Amino acid sequence: MPLGRREGHPILGFLFILIYFILILLVLRISTVLLVMTGLEPSQSSFQAVSMLTGAGFTTSESELILRHPVRRRIGMVLILFGAFSLAVLISVISSLLSENPHLTLMISIALMLAVVLVSLRIPSVNRKVSRWITSRLPSHTEGGPMPMEELADDERNEDVVGLHIASDSALIGKKLRELLPEGEEVVPLVIKRDGGKIRRNVSDTVLEEGDFILLYGDESIIESKFCVKLGNHGMVTGKE
Repeated sequence: MPLGRREGHPILGFLFILIYFILILLVLRISTVLLVMTGLEPSQSSFQAVSMLTGAGFTTSESELILRHPVRRRIGMVLILFGAFSLAVLISVISSLLSENPHLTLMISIALMLAVVLVSLRIPSVNRKVSRWITSRLPSHTEGGPMPMEELADDERNEDVVGLHIASDSALIGKKLRELLPEGEEVVPLVIKRDGGKIRRNVSDTVLEEGDFILLYGDESIIESKFCVKLGNHGMVTGKE
């Protein structure tokens, strides 16, 4: 070995990577708990935390739940910065390890093992067994969760969730939604908000009053025609005739 050259122990390099991965998992777990504390669902929190740390940038409606909340945005910024720093650190360490032939041989061996796994999964019998195992891990009951209103919008069919406020001079006062929306119309009344409460049962048979806020879902053109209103960009209008 030439003088002045110091060789690092290879085990320390792999140990550093292992410890750093544990550190990443801890940061992800803490971030997930903090996101849950802000009111986000646990499954959404864990997925969005991984997405932000890795910089995957999934542009789903769930990401808007992060952007619209000031505390969640701060958590997201920390995760994004930590993820970028971690990527640089891991690339540097792995590059250093690969610069030595023994470690290059080890990495090639790992790559070959992964290739064997990939080929094995393409074998029909193995594929069926793995598929059955994955199916057995799925919940046997039907699951549901909150859905943002944006998910209900259908631009191709001109359908959206529309809010209609009944003003004091509205001709809709004293009428029932059933009179305005006969059976068969492609508009569904969801709820009426009145005096701080919500009317969910027999919405179509409820007599409309001043100050009511009606939430509808359906064809925007039919809503404009039946209620004699012009919808804005956000589907919020004042009911007048």
